[in-house]
Amino acid sequence: MTHYKAPTQDVHFILRHHLGKGRLSQLTAFENLDESLVNAIIDEAAKFAEQALAPLNQSGDLQGCRLENGQVTTPDGWVEAYHAFRDSGWTGLCLPERLGGQGLSKVLAMPVAEFWQGANLAFSMIQPLTEGSVEALLASGNEALIEQYGEGLVSGAWCATMALTEPSAGSDLGLLKTRAEPDGKGNYRLSGQKLYISYGSHDLSDNILHLVLAKLPDAPAGSKGISLFAVPNKLDDGSANGVLCTGIEHKMGLHGSPTCSLTFGGSWGQIVGEPNQGLRTMFVMMNEARLSVGLQGVAIAERAYQSALGWAQERKQGRSVTSGESPVALVDHPDIKRLLLRMRSQILAARLLGSTLSLRADEARQQGHRHQAEAQQELDLLTPVFKAWSTETGCALTADAIQIYGGMGFVEETGVAQFYRDLKISTIYEGTTGIQAQDFLFRKILRDQGEAFFAWLGRVESSIAPLTGHSVCQTQWAAITRQLGALRNHVQWLIQDKANDQPYLHAASVALLQATGTLAGAWQLARAVIQAEDDTVNPAYRDNLRALLQFYCGHWLADIPAQLCRIKQADSGLLSYQF
Repeated sequence: MTHYKAPTQDVHFILRHHLGKGRLSQLTAFENLDESLVNAIIDEAAKFAEQALAPLNQSGDLQGCRLENGQVTTPDGWVEAYHAFRDSGWTGLCLPERLGGQGLSKVLAMPVAEFWQGANLAFSMIQPLTEGSVEALLASGNEALIEQYGEGLVSGAWCATMALTEPSAGSDLGLLKTRAEPDGKGNYRLSGQKLYISYGSHDLSDNILHLVLAKLPDAPAGSKGISLFAVPNKLDDGSANGVLCTGIEHKMGLHGSPTCSLTFGGSWGQIVGEPNQGLRTMFVMMNEARLSVGLQGVAIAERAYQSALGWAQERKQGRSVTSGESPVALVDHPDIKRLLLRMRSQILAARLLGSTLSLRADEARQQGHRHQAEAQQELDLLTPVFKAWSTETGCALTADAIQIYGGMGFVEETGVAQFYRDLKISTIYEGTTGIQAQDFLFRKILRDQGEAFFAWLGRVESSIAPLTGHSVCQTQWAAITRQLGALRNHVQWLIQDKANDQPYLHAASVALLQATGTLAGAWQLARAVIQAEDDTVNPAYRDNLRALLQFYCGHWLADIPAQLCRIKQADSGLLSYQF
């Protein structure tokens, strides 16, 4: 069994220095928070993750969930853990105070969510579903629904699901077949099947609110004819609402999280928002989920890193290449240290990026904030990058942890293999890497002829300019600036010369996203080095930040030219090969 320690040192540095008190003080959600209260929230969240959730991670994986007589039972200890989670107020951390939440910022909720995920990813998946459902109801503007369901969801008495996928409709939601028939009383009866529904049935809460995509009888064809409905598992009188769990998936990982097939048999529901506008409202929930899933890549890679580092420090094998001493700890071997620094540098870069996007989310939702429009533009641009780049990188780094363990990493008893099994789905659900790349290129770059993208590159360039005279990291500034220019040139070329070549653009999109993610990671580490030039920062931590930027630029930034080469040759052999 592997132990977990919440990365509070990084989080405190991010809040105090990387994001900075100046920018945080401009958020209304921070008006009544002093540093001691912020520290208390972070430290209590870390304690709950380490002491209540982490010990259930491996046992939950081994035991899994059970379906008997239509009822799902979660692993031993999970009901008690959820009740403690709910009673401690964590379910409403960043939800509105008027609904019983604490109204805290995404900046604070992001690291807390990472702690839950790192401690026990399968357990933690229930929380963003509930948060996203509340955000979707708020976005719909339907005060009656908010009054009906809001407080129950915020308090954790209710949980929620996002019911999109069907046997015939995965990423192509226009193919869905679930129908909603008016009941003559202003509401609807839903019939159809959904699958891959996370926490679609469980024993953690008294009721579950399903947000279901379905079509009205007179709906237009395709995705333009999709509406969103709120369907409770139980009606007000406690009777069943015709929502039947017909199976739980036997998955590669996340065994403690029940992934359910649901049948709606004339289930009573209410429309959320306007008819045929369900995707617009659902995307509020999906965008929230994409940031959360991107964070999963950070959280599980961190857990794998901690485990691999502990193993490398304890396990003695081989001879030192410098002293000749034998045996020595694995961490003394240069190649093992290379793998560990691959993990540490990328994890921190992704954590910094996620924190920056959480700040942008707070700025974007705050009416009248002086950076509101710019923040929304940057959040829209980089959300697909963070989701895909962070999860793909997290899977690669978790594989590195297995490599450090050697054969013991392939043995389930050590626990490290579970991390990879649990994390792999993050590159698939809430939109695969390919779908995120297409969203990034077609909707976020080509739609405005690169305006938002080039504006972001300009801000990156300006924000790392203080490194030009840095005593240690001037070379890294030059390397980042050089790759930034190359990326800008390639995107300009795509816009000018390839905008109408659909096959080419689709083939090039993933390489473009990966190159952008790699640059964004360098940007964040460079900013961290700049912000660490403060006398209140621990000198050892500051020196390690510099070393991590040096390593990142030497080992990761070097991937950008290869990705740009793939962009230039994206259609090589693509159309000529016959399967």
